[in-house]
Amino acid sequence: VVRKNSMRQTRTAHFAFSAAAVAMSRVAEVHAECPLSFKPLFQGPVAILVDSSGKRLSPHFYRLDAAEEFLARAGSGNGNGQALCPFTQREIAGVKAVPSLLDDPKGWFRACDADGDRKLSREEVVSALKAQLPLDNRAIDRFRTEEAAWRSWDADGSGFIEYVEVMDESKGLLKFVRDSFLRSSEDGVVPDLRKDREAWFRYWDEDNSGVLEFEEVLRAFAKSFHIDLAGVEALRESLQAVWGIFDSDNSGAVDRREFMLPYDGLADTVLATMT
Repeated sequence: VVRKNSMRQTRTAHFAFSAAAVAMSRVAEVHAECPLSFKPLFQGPVAILVDSSGKRLSPHFYRLDAAEEFLARAGSGNGNGQALCPFTQREIAGVKAVPSLLDDPKGWFRACDADGDRKLSREEVVSALKAQLPLDNRAIDRFRTEEAAWRSWDADGSGFIEYVEVMDESKGLLKFVRDSFLRSSEDGVVPDLRKDREAWFRYWDEDNSGVLEFEEVLRAFAKSFHIDLAGVEALRESLQAVWGIFDSDNSGAVDRREFMLPYDGLADTVLATMT
């Protein structure tokens, strides 16, 4: 009975962590950030998680340092010493650095080919470009949905990009990356939450909805206070413990008033757990 309960608790924990990881990845992918640390992917070496055969465990990209730390911490915290992919719950055999498209196009292509079919889908291409290069995220995202934009790379109209199309010197993906969409790598200055809560809330409320969802709040605190991977996990637990008090309708979001209320708002409550 004890063993069954232990197995059931383990499965429940794995499911909960996987669901949290998926939620984190949605927010992080929009901003081309690591789903583990919320740090910009392109500012550091990028990596993927692989199984014992060297194949990718999921289509996600990570900061190399965050992936290595996750592998070490997850493995040591697991009873059998095995670390599991946060998205697929399959065993991680290792962390593999992704070569640069500019320096090693063939190695980059192989690493980004998540399903091993020797061609890249729109999702694989856009995610990989956003992960490694300082691109205009909104501009590059249009290649997911706009047929005309995608066809500028997909010369044969197959719906996929093959290696020869990457290397096409006249209009290939590699030429496009070299010539287009460079953005500034400088992030805007984040307002100080303790000094100007209104400005801080507006800064992170990127869609001007007047509310912040759970993962948006988690990301905002992590980036504002430069919290490391272990700290992000601890912050998630603290935030989950108090979230229901402020999200009374279970909408998954808190509004400006609930967040900024002096002493009793979510901002002060979370800050108190960080001191």
